[in-house]
Amino acid sequence: MENRTVAVLYGSETGNAHDYAETLTALLERYHFPVRCCALDDFDLKELVSIRILIVLCSTTGQGEFPKNARKFWKFMLKKKLPHDLLNHLVFTTFGLGDSSYPKFNWAARKLHSRLAQLGGVEFSKRAESDEQSPQGIDGYYNEFQRLLLDNLLKEFPLPEGVEPISEDIQPPVKNKVIIDTRKPKRLTADKSKDIALVREHTQSDPDNIIIASVTDNTRITAEDHFQDVRHLQLSVDPSTTPLTYSPGDTIALYPTNDPREVDLLIEMQGWTEFADRRVVIDGPLPSIEGGLVKTLTLRSLFTHHLDLKAIPRRSFFALLRHFASDEREKEKLAEFASFKDPEELYNYANRPRRSILEVIQEFFSVKIPLEYVLDLFPIIKPRLFSIASAPSPDKVELTVAIVQYRTAIRRIRRGLCTTWVKTLNVGDKVVMNVKRSNLRLPSPERPIIMVAPGTGIAPMRSVIHDRIQQFGSTRDQMVLFAGFRFHNKDFLYGSEWTTLAEQGKLALFTAFSREAGGYVQDSLFLEANYVAELLTHKDATVYVCGSSGKMPTQVRLTFESILQEARGLTPEQSKQYLLELEQSGRYIQETW
Repeated sequence: MENRTVAVLYGSETGNAHDYAETLTALLERYHFPVRCCALDDFDLKELVSIRILIVLCSTTGQGEFPKNARKFWKFMLKKKLPHDLLNHLVFTTFGLGDSSYPKFNWAARKLHSRLAQLGGVEFSKRAESDEQSPQGIDGYYNEFQRLLLDNLLKEFPLPEGVEPISEDIQPPVKNKVIIDTRKPKRLTADKSKDIALVREHTQSDPDNIIIASVTDNTRITAEDHFQDVRHLQLSVDPSTTPLTYSPGDTIALYPTNDPREVDLLIEMQGWTEFADRRVVIDGPLPSIEGGLVKTLTLRSLFTHHLDLKAIPRRSFFALLRHFASDEREKEKLAEFASFKDPEELYNYANRPRRSILEVIQEFFSVKIPLEYVLDLFPIIKPRLFSIASAPSPDKVELTVAIVQYRTAIRRIRRGLCTTWVKTLNVGDKVVMNVKRSNLRLPSPERPIIMVAPGTGIAPMRSVIHDRIQQFGSTRDQMVLFAGFRFHNKDFLYGSEWTTLAEQGKLALFTAFSREAGGYVQDSLFLEANYVAELLTHKDATVYVCGSSGKMPTQVRLTFESILQEARGLTPEQSKQYLLELEQSGRYIQETW
């Protein structure tokens, strides 16, 4: 039989590309394609010689970079010694997940597609790029990509004669089977299950160094009557045994846990109470769990530390969950959410009201999940990344954490998994963390840096500012901060620090308080057009923009273009080109989330 082996590989930062890869894998398996689905970095490169079809779904992060779980693969692809015909035995296509508010829109997927072609791969189906900012969202692009891909695949690799596609109504086989370990029948107490949180075993897919730190400060730094609770979180280690090494721009990964009450609720609803504290084993390929598994694995500890109950359910979740509903109407509704017939239906049910996985299971009463399927069904808890807000230190690190809590369109209060957990931390508590390196390259200290930071975007700027002052000292024209908040007396994060440094002549400070005098950081920038233009064009300043994604990064960039046009007389096209050249030379840095 002709080789029909497919590798569906993904590069995913937030889980979107991963979910589409799982959706595509399920479809291809129904058409009897042998499929290997995994992150790009988890793919055994030796298998490149045995696959016939390669499909890559990849998002773009930061300044046109690959997601963290795709960078080793891309590094391999860039090796100069690779033969030009390395991939001439396979056909391929790619799907890019992007956000057009970023300057280097879908660059990762574009670069990878070009490199696969350079190495001899043949495009069998037209590549596609999605845009999260578009009215149709990623779903609309993906649906068309999948339709064309399947048509082209079946033309080139038709089903064997007499073989029919597997019906969607047939329950798929379990991949990562969870079973009770009968060899160790001793039950663990719930308390002991909680105590093992800080003991993790590394897996091959997680080479990062896990650090156990102590909470030494967890203070609210916004006014008590302000709607948002923002925390200054300080974590400390013993530098004689576990010294910290980090630089401005790096992030800390925190590994949150589910609320024990929600874990208990799920266990009770699904009828797992009797064996919830028995040891379990995983029969099959272990999914990629960053940070490693907790050492003593029970059903309760698996859900507490590894499986995300607060995540918004994705399409692949509904596709599998439908098989576990006994009520036909519920089964039909779950199938509708899993299909692409009306993408708005899933969005309106899950995304718009931000429904959690646990809430979905509560609402579909007839769902009874077989224990062996829990790893196939529930997404893994991803570590949450927070920009470091302190100058490098061997024994402590400081973070600025905005507690996520809001009311949805259906009048329910939503709380973020990690930040809710952070809010409960007390001085002396132990947490699991590690340092994630960034590619940030700051200018030499004699060159100025223009920092644009609304809200918690101030965190990495604080690291830069304190590090520069400690190492080199500073003058007001070397560090220029444009900071934006709502109220001067409610959420001016680290405001007294910035005011003092400005008074000492170490920092040029420009603020915008949108709920008082009005205006945003881009308005402050434009008011200082001549000064900013002078720094950019005559003093080789670097621009560093941090904060939430969406309109802000685009508006800030447009403001810089307007400044160059207003203060330097450039045409619109020249100002765009000028900023593009700054970006390519590492002098325009945007980190948004």
